[in-house]
Amino acid sequence: MHINSYAKVNLYLKIGKKLKNNYHAIQTVMLPIQLHDKLYFERLEDDKIIIESTNKELENEKNIAYKAALLLKKKYQIKGGAKIAIEKNVPLASGLGGGSSNAANVLIALNKLWGLKLNQKKLMRLAAEIGSDVPFFIIGKASLVEGAGEKIKVLKKSSSLNLVLVNPGIKVSTAWAYKQFDKAKIKPKDANKKDIKKLIKAINKKDIKKIAENMHNDFSQMLEKKYKIIKEIKSNLKKFDALSSSISGSGPTVLGLFDSIYPAREAYFRLKNLYPFVYLTKTF
Repeated sequence: MHINSYAKVNLYLKIGKKLKNNYHAIQTVMLPIQLHDKLYFERLEDDKIIIESTNKELENEKNIAYKAALLLKKKYQIKGGAKIAIEKNVPLASGLGGGSSNAANVLIALNKLWGLKLNQKKLMRLAAEIGSDVPFFIIGKASLVEGAGEKIKVLKKSSSLNLVLVNPGIKVSTAWAYKQFDKAKIKPKDANKKDIKKLIKAINKKDIKKIAENMHNDFSQMLEKKYKIIKEIKSNLKKFDALSSSISGSGPTVLGLFDSIYPAREAYFRLKNLYPFVYLTKTF
């Protein structure tokens, strides 16, 4: 069995209080993008889960995809196992949800491979046990996500947006980012000027300029202070006609939003040799 494991971007991310489960309450707008990993599954008679990957860092039991497979296997007392091969294209610890997407797609694929016939609600509950972004990838559609990531409202319509993603080659752990955010007690400067309702309305209406005006990420200020290169990337994206730029998730990937494929493609070619990872993509 083969499945595409799509990444995501956050066009808006507001961080609330820390909850009892140690996650933070969030309010975010997530959209899947065309950038994806490829996952391959094979049922095994042996009672084990094997992870193989083009990125050797993932071939261990700490991998969130392994944890998802083990959770499903233990919960439903599966005899036998599975081999999961991950062709990795999404950078690790980049704010693009690559690991969370892999975990969600492991649940989806093994549900079929092991003949469990679990419905979406049950898969969502399992996903929430693994990580706050994982339930979104079970649905895999442009959504307003709230709570600890478990409250998901699919947007009525979704815009196909032209994006250039730029990753400076730094890994940012999500847990570290939230810890630093709590420590710094930052009140983001432009948070009050941005409006999530206006953003959602603009996405539904495919109003690119209004989308650009209301993009926001609470992590931006903190990460730009720590990593000057993020500010430089944002500046370069605007120089090459991005309508707006923002960090995705807990960073450090910066997304540039363009009003059409032509300036996006031009920016991609101008930037692709300046940074370790530059990618031209679309939301869907």
